[in-house]
Amino acid sequence: MADAPPPNDQRPLRARRWSAPRQPPQNNSTRTLFRLIGIPALAIAGVLIYRGIHERFTLPDCDSSRAKATLNGVLDQLKLGPLREDAIKTVSSDNKQVVCNVTLPSDGNATNIDYTFFWQGSNVDMRYSISRRPVENPPPTPQQQVPQR
Repeated sequence: MADAPPPNDQRPLRARRWSAPRQPPQNNSTRTLFRLIGIPALAIAGVLIYRGIHERFTLPDCDSSRAKATLNGVLDQLKLGPLREDAIKTVSSDNKQVVCNVTLPSDGNATNIDYTFFWQGSNVDMRYSISRRPVENPPPTPQQQVPQR
């Protein structure tokens, strides 16, 4: 028995790549929870970012909330009354300017507001003109009946 290895002698290790010790498997419920919350949150953030960027590089439409807020600011300054949604009309629209018109009835006259959104350098600017004209077809006034004796 001369060829038997000694009992404390170990066989040589084979050469192999080093790898990190294995971690115990994570709880799948936390990973699923992150997916359920994270993916919709990223989608919503993406939509909000796109809207902000889109608004920076396009002119507002005549009936957009941005245009209505600007026009309401002008109407408040001039004390012309509230804006009616159905009175807004788009006259023309292209990449360089958007031309709009709104007519507001007031005390027997019609207030006609022409406003234009255009690029002033890299900013959107607004130019407007206001004119008054008599109403062409005034609404009929109710006749008061005279009481008979």
